[in-house]
Amino acid sequence: MSRPTVTAVITSQDRAAFLPEAVTSALTAGADEVLVVRNFSEPIPGVEGRYRDLPCPERETGNKHAVGVEGARGDLIAFLDDDDMWVPEKLDRVRTRFGDDPNLVYYCHGQTAVDVEGRPVDARHPEFRTREPAAFLGWDPAKIDDLFDRIWPGNNSSTVVRRSWALRWTPLLRSAGWAADRVWITAALLDRGGIAMDPARLTRLRLHDLNMSHARVRSPAEFRERHGTASARFARACTELARVAAEKEGPASPIARHFSERGAAFQFFADLENGTHPRRSAIRELREGPGRRDRGAGLSALVALISPALARRLLFQRSQKRWRLGTIGTGP
Repeated sequence: MSRPTVTAVITSQDRAAFLPEAVTSALTAGADEVLVVRNFSEPIPGVEGRYRDLPCPERETGNKHAVGVEGARGDLIAFLDDDDMWVPEKLDRVRTRFGDDPNLVYYCHGQTAVDVEGRPVDARHPEFRTREPAAFLGWDPAKIDDLFDRIWPGNNSSTVVRRSWALRWTPLLRSAGWAADRVWITAALLDRGGIAMDPARLTRLRLHDLNMSHARVRSPAEFRERHGTASARFARACTELARVAAEKEGPASPIARHFSERGAAFQFFADLENGTHPRRSAIRELREGPGRRDRGAGLSALVALISPALARRLLFQRSQKRWRLGTIGTGP
């Protein structure tokens, strides 16, 4: 079988500082084409002429992924957030996996957490501590929560898709807006496509204070603003994924229920942080969300019924603990 070509799609919004490292890592890994999808056009120092710019004024990662898919020339598309990096051997492994399996449409892998300077750190968040990609081979499709909570290592920078398959999912990327990594795995599940999850740590995932997804901040006010924004984005994405899953699998299917419940949970957090009828939203979360199984969401909703301010304060404290970083080799 011929060697598949790979397009690296690097996405950025109003952030140029890390782009030289991201582009360099994609080139070092052997990308056949590097696309930079962003809302600004300043030259990227040190790599001029070695990438192609694709303008995208929309903030949503889903829109940027869609622009990248539509503009790519490679057989495979490997996504990379502007603040992350790949290890040099990543794309050799990717080409082998897709070249050996013509039915494979989605591949994701593990990652190593690094700090703003690119140094490995000990990340205590469950997102890094509890994922077991190798367990996917024995996963029961009826246990969709188990997939997303324990197995799937997904993030944008560890996601690779086959372009011929991915093109038809660009409308969902745009309508979901955010959580593009969840859109890709959900599309593959709904399509019964070939899926591979690899424990190999092929991405260096940078954790820093400007990353919206990780909400690592120093003050309760900043956390409230950023957590409210991020939760609203995830609520929109999960609600849209629930709609599509219900259309394809039925509203009572495990995957439709999963995203419906997660959408309700994220909407509760958004309403709580933004002060939008938080008690009413807490009741809805307890009725419709995963609160009965998700201890964090359920307890937050119960506390919010008594005192939304206390619930917000406890969320900030929990986030500070969960996102605390330790230096490798120094212990806790």
